Amino acid sequence: MPSTSRNASALAREAGYSAPYLYLLEEDTQPVGKALSQYSQRQLVRVSTAIRAGAGQGYGEHYQPWIRIRRNFSSPVSYQIFDSVSIHKRNHHFLSALEFHTALICAYLGAKGLRECLPMWPYEHPHPAQHLDQGQRTTRGLIEIAKHLGIDHGCFVGTTVPYVGSIDLMLNGAVGQKALAGISCKPRAITAKSVRAQERIELDRAYCHAVGAHHHHETGESIHPKFVENLRWLRPLASEVRLYKESRQLADYVASFNNYALERPIRDAVAEAARETSVVDRDPFRLWRLGIWLELIDIDLTVPVETTKMIRRASRDYLRNLRATFFGASNE
Repeated sequence: MPSTSRNASALAREAGYSAPYLYLLEEDTQPVGKALSQYSQRQLVRVSTAIRAGAGQGYGEHYQPWIRIRRNFSSPVSYQIFDSVSIHKRNHHFLSALEFHTALICAYLGAKGLRECLPMWPYEHPHPAQHLDQGQRTTRGLIEIAKHLGIDHGCFVGTTVPYVGSIDLMLNGAVGQKALAGISCKPRAITAKSVRAQERIELDRAYCHAVGAHHHHETGESIHPKFVENLRWLRPLASEVRLYKESRQLADYVASFNNYALERPIRDAVAEAARETSVVDRDPFRLWRLGIWLELIDIDLTVPVETTKMIRRASRDYLRNLRATFFGASNE
């Protein structure tokens, strides 16, 4: 194996990527002779079994990612995360911290649907936005897309079975419910060391273009650590978002808070808003956090939030630029 591939894999392990993703950074190798057909047959059975079980299929709460977190995928340096980002009630299978942080930001920016590890099937298959317009559209397979680019699509290592490529995150509904955005989450330090990893990013980009989706390669360099830290703290339950988002109670509370926050510290404004709108809650900051998450309360999340001080307002350009980055210029 070329040294560049070994270096890329080592970096991926250090970054906490789970075992199933490491093969993407390595050159395909195939045994010769009788072992080839045996390996291929076993892999074909595995793929067929996964498809019959629904892997990589479904929508919303019923979606099943192509690669799911399992106990045997863990390692001493693994950051795999099984958690919610408040878009769906179900938890998501994030195979790196970068995927989780990117999904969390996109959820805050208004994404309505999230499918992690979405297969870009090798052959012609239903369009990934089919469920949004109830059409019967199909899209060409990744083998054809790869051939057009002059990139070897590749097989599962040691077999002649075409591998099932997947894009890390596929989102919809940030502004237009039918708009799709595909995101490849790979640190630049990894892709710089592996030609194969670079080709995978290009395949992601070409696939997104083929299905009419905006594509973004997130390296993690532009993600503000404090912004992510604050989002993890603010993140509500998906059920809370559904319960309060359109409620008069939240609207009245936010209006009251914003009024008191003009001349009082956050803590005092929260207390006065709760009193004025008759909010009784063991957690007096619940609706306040929800108001921030839904962008009804303007606050700068790139700095520590100190409730004993006056609220610091956010830069509208910061969120607008994030939306353009993750969802495309039309979603600014």
